[in-house]
Amino acid sequence: MQDSGKRLFFVGIGGARLNALAKLYADRGYQVAGSDRQASKTTEELIARGIPVTYGHDPAQMPPADLVVYTNAVGEDNPQVLAAKAQNIPVLEGAELLGKLMTEVGYGIAVSGTHGKTTTTSMLALILTKAGVDPTVLIGGELSAIGGNHRTGKSQYIVVEACEFRRSFLQLSPTITVVTNIDWDHPDCFPTPDAVVDGFCQFTEKLPADGCLIINGDDPRCEKLVPHAKARVIRFGTDPECDLRALRIHPDEKMLGSRTELHWQGRPVVELTLRVPGVHNVLNAMAAMAAAAQLGVDLETSARILREFTGVRRRFEIKGEADGVLVVDDYAHHPAAIATTLAAARQHYHGRIWCVFQPHLFSRTRFLMNEFAKAFVDCDILVLADIYAARELDPGDVSSRLLAERTREYLSDVRYIPDQEAIVAHLLEKARPGDLIITMGAGDIWKAGEAFLREKVALKALR
Repeated sequence: MQDSGKRLFFVGIGGARLNALAKLYADRGYQVAGSDRQASKTTEELIARGIPVTYGHDPAQMPPADLVVYTNAVGEDNPQVLAAKAQNIPVLEGAELLGKLMTEVGYGIAVSGTHGKTTTTSMLALILTKAGVDPTVLIGGELSAIGGNHRTGKSQYIVVEACEFRRSFLQLSPTITVVTNIDWDHPDCFPTPDAVVDGFCQFTEKLPADGCLIINGDDPRCEKLVPHAKARVIRFGTDPECDLRALRIHPDEKMLGSRTELHWQGRPVVELTLRVPGVHNVLNAMAAMAAAAQLGVDLETSARILREFTGVRRRFEIKGEADGVLVVDDYAHHPAAIATTLAAARQHYHGRIWCVFQPHLFSRTRFLMNEFAKAFVDCDILVLADIYAARELDPGDVSSRLLAERTREYLSDVRYIPDQEAIVAHLLEKARPGDLIITMGAGDIWKAGEAFLREKVALKALR
């Protein structure tokens, strides 16, 4: 892969991981092209960068290639992948290419965990970039400070977001591994909570003896990784046994974030002030700071840099305000992440909180139905859209209507409105000044929030 004349073709190039890889390899001098099911903002951005993108997966549309890379969302039975194999063109899944890249760059830092990966990776990227470490970075979200979801650095360090889906992180060989937390997710891949832990144990075993495992000391499942680590272990959290410990976490109303005092092995070292809300973001920041410290960036410097961190696209992203109604968008699509995000919102906003939630995947909704039902207690009004199917077919035995019925056992005001257009119309009619609307989910529900703001502005112009 060191030959810059290589021609790479990415199948599913619009996906979060693949588009970042495509841009990074283009930066490195490779000839890059790709395909996707349909046009999107991401594919348009790729085309604008000079990376050709075709739509559909017709093998006839594939240009000559020396390597074909595919996303696990399309799979090995994709027509273009099969055509490449028939022509004896090497084929790699995206995680395999990322693993090779990590080896090429030299020193890998992998940020894993069920929740908080993107934010923690982004925080670490910001720290290392501002501190002059000059890392290569691949993130599953958009960080304005580095100009998007990737950064091509010149140092030996590469920071990547490591995804557990289909155990793809086992393709990576990091020197430092961060585990933000472990929760049961992706039931289509991990049939039980123990299966998820087993996946992370296998990932931990890949660390070398001179490496470092950084884990959430407040999460008992993370503790199960320790016997599998040959590497040194560092714990972050609020527990007294943590190496990096947060004490007295307070909401910062002025910055809509948090303040806390950090201790290192029992000694106070620095006050951390964040511009993003919630205890979960304090923990994300601590994970990033602990990782940066292994590369020589002291905690005081990291804390100073993180005061500049304003978040990642679709992670409690403030979309705008109209007629006194604030609209925020968040990627949360797992019950634990939903509950955490709404709890953080409740700390800062004292008016009515609307949560407009689009469940992501039939399998996740079915297996975690009870957990979803209990996750919305910190909002006042829940609006449920239809399930975003993504890669799945409707099995016919689970629905947002069923979830609404179950959720009413814990929250009185639950409204099932399947269509986004109807959701926007409902919000326009019912939302009032002082309300907070949070669109939430891994699908395209963010469009409803943006449409609400556009309509509000248009209506105001007509008055």
